[in-house]
Amino acid sequence: MRPKTLQRIGALLIVPAAWFASLGTSFSQSEVRSFSSPDGKTIKAQILGATESAVKLKLDGGRELDAAITAFSKADQDYIAEWRATNKPAVKYGFDVQYKRKRTEKEKRNEGAVVVTYEKWLYEVTVENESDSDLSGLELHYKIYKSAKADASEAMYRGEGLTREGDYLVMKGKVDLGTLQRLKSSTVQTGGIPLSQSQLDGNFYYVDGDKSNKKDELDGAWFKIFHDGKEVHEVKSSHAAVKNAKW
Repeated sequence: MRPKTLQRIGALLIVPAAWFASLGTSFSQSEVRSFSSPDGKTIKAQILGATESAVKLKLDGGRELDAAITAFSKADQDYIAEWRATNKPAVKYGFDVQYKRKRTEKEKRNEGAVVVTYEKWLYEVTVENESDSDLSGLELHYKIYKSAKADASEAMYRGEGLTREGDYLVMKGKVDLGTLQRLKSSTVQTGGIPLSQSQLDGNFYYVDGDKSNKKDELDGAWFKIFHDGKEVHEVKSSHAAVKNAKW
């Protein structure tokens, strides 16, 4: 967004204070230093706050000045950018996370007296940024839980990469959400987790009396959002496997 009205005072392009204040900048005073305009005029001031396109300065006499970044020399612009990088504003985080299961593969085959169906499922996750600012460097981390019950000869190698947590097998991963503008959403997919179902031929039975029809169960998911490596939000499904789990 660009300011609708600008004023030129001396060599500085001035931004209306109300517009600057609405951007939600950080306010942590810098050292007093000289700032120069492209035509060589200088002022002594310290930075109070800055956005990508504007800076709030406190002059030697105490007066505050809201100016466009382009009003200053290249060296000053670099200094302001460096100050912004180390004085990021505190973010009021908020996210809406919606997710649903989706089957992506299905294959049926005979394994001796057992008919086995191999499937792969994933979660499709939509994240809306309800924070008070645009955010970059977002990642969605996830854990997907399943219980293995089917008699499937290929279940072990198809499930490579899963880790065991108590009675459950867990798939862990993460997806880059990139930059998400405020009140905008992004939809991503997790990796796929294998599920199997086995059905014993009707002419056979298990001597121990076990069920002839066995099926793996998808036992929920746990999602966490990280911003620049810091955890800022989480969502869990209501499954018992997830409620009692540790990250």
